[in-house]
Amino acid sequence: MDSCEIVKCAIEFNKPKRVPLMFPFLGVSDIHYVGLKNPKGWTPNFDGEDEWGVIWEKPNPASGTVNMGQPKNVVIADLDKIDSYKFPDPYDSSRYEDLEKEVRKAGKKYVLLGWFTLFERAQQLRGTENLFTDFYEKPQQVHKLLEKIKDFIIGALNSVERYKGDIHGFRIGDDWGDQKGLLISIKMFREFLKPLYEEIISRAHSLGFHVWLHSDGKINDLIQEFIDIGLDVVNIQSPQVLGIEEISKRYSGRITFECTVDLQKTLPFGSKEEVENEAKMLIHKWGTPQGGFIGTDYGATEEDHLAIGVSKERVQYMLEAFEKHGQYEEEKVE
Repeated sequence: MDSCEIVKCAIEFNKPKRVPLMFPFLGVSDIHYVGLKNPKGWTPNFDGEDEWGVIWEKPNPASGTVNMGQPKNVVIADLDKIDSYKFPDPYDSSRYEDLEKEVRKAGKKYVLLGWFTLFERAQQLRGTENLFTDFYEKPQQVHKLLEKIKDFIIGALNSVERYKGDIHGFRIGDDWGDQKGLLISIKMFREFLKPLYEEIISRAHSLGFHVWLHSDGKINDLIQEFIDIGLDVVNIQSPQVLGIEEISKRYSGRITFECTVDLQKTLPFGSKEEVENEAKMLIHKWGTPQGGFIGTDYGATEEDHLAIGVSKERVQYMLEAFEKHGQYEEEKVE
């Protein structure tokens, strides 16, 4: 099996010979990640501005804090005037000019296209507090906002249709939980978001792409909602927040987990032995001998790891543990 076949078999529960790995920071990965460019000719009006008009404010490096920053402006101040906001064009061909070259770099690796957001993009445009209020006070306008963001994602999928067979997965990312539970009710999720995710997943599947979702927080109940609409892979980075035993009992064998050792506790603060033990447990509890587990890292750069206070050495501990226990030679731990 080459890398691409190993990843596909893991996702499809078709008995890969080992756990796939995604550790680009250490130069070890079965997965080749590609993203889309901003359209040709686009330039920010302000430092830190993205294509959607969101201005990202990052901490001063001198402070010793490293992260992606946070939006400091409200792009759509009046949701009743959403039609006056010009959404980015997903069909601009200049976005995709380098995609063929990037895909070719993959060789025999699995090609994963991303990153796209739906719920988080709505928060960035409207402001989180405003959006949460809008769900109750302006539900129709929220539907319209989310629909337009979904249309951008569908447009991107339509635009890469000619890469069917060369691209294998499509990643979206929305944080849906905090430390204790979901940010909105399941009822509200079903009303506002679930049909849009279902449309995105359906379109991606029509192109032969698996769909991967990153989501932080205690999203235990939401995983079932995504299984219902065909999600293939869920990325979890704080498994202890969800509860390793609970997730094993509810979902092992039903969806593929792309997972790190817990980023809040074990990876930054645990001993080398504790990192190894948790990696082993995740493989056997959340995966199955037929597949269903991908060992992954937090990010691809040193800055990513500085943001969570994790040294390169500790990332190496995690990689070695996934390699050691990811051969599917042992019986699943009960």
